[in-house]
Amino acid sequence: MVNEPAWSPGQPLAGWLRLTGRGAWLIRDAAVEHPALRAHLNRHYRRDARGRYFVQNGAQVVFVGLDYAPYVLHVTADGMLVAHTGEPAGAVLAACLDETGVLTLRTALGAGRVDEASLEYFADRVCQADGRAADETALADLMAGGLTAPALFLDLPEGRLPLEHCPSAALPERFDFVRDPGQQYGQTDSP
Repeated sequence: MVNEPAWSPGQPLAGWLRLTGRGAWLIRDAAVEHPALRAHLNRHYRRDARGRYFVQNGAQVVFVGLDYAPYVLHVTADGMLVAHTGEPAGAVLAACLDETGVLTLRTALGAGRVDEASLEYFADRVCQADGRAADETALADLMAGGLTAPALFLDLPEGRLPLEHCPSAALPERFDFVRDPGQQYGQTDSP
């Protein structure tokens, strides 16, 4: 039997709860399958002033390790951008493409990785400065970054935004969030 650390009610915890890059909840690396528990986690998911995400469960604060970004975003059939929590993402404020082609948006709700099923919606809206559609070579050059990366934009219903290169490792600093809150048992820091 493994001895688990003891904690007092209200003491922050970490290392138990994770959000995958696809928006799935994991408790101690086991997928959360129960719909009511997933709904509870989504409903009580918050951000503190330091950019750490957590789930508030009564007096208990459980920090969330993020595999990629705080939210996973998808476009609904009616064109609305929604987070994995079911919340509307709100206005898109910035857009970044990493070295592997993952699209991350900073929205009014927070930073979110666009899920694979919604990438086509955004791919159809990538354009050059003159409004012409961007080709695969331009996208590959942007993903590579560097000084020769082309100027590309996302042409969205609410307006045109620059599509910038941002390596995945730099996203937390760029969009002000913490992937690994590093909170340890016995520390009294709270959100």
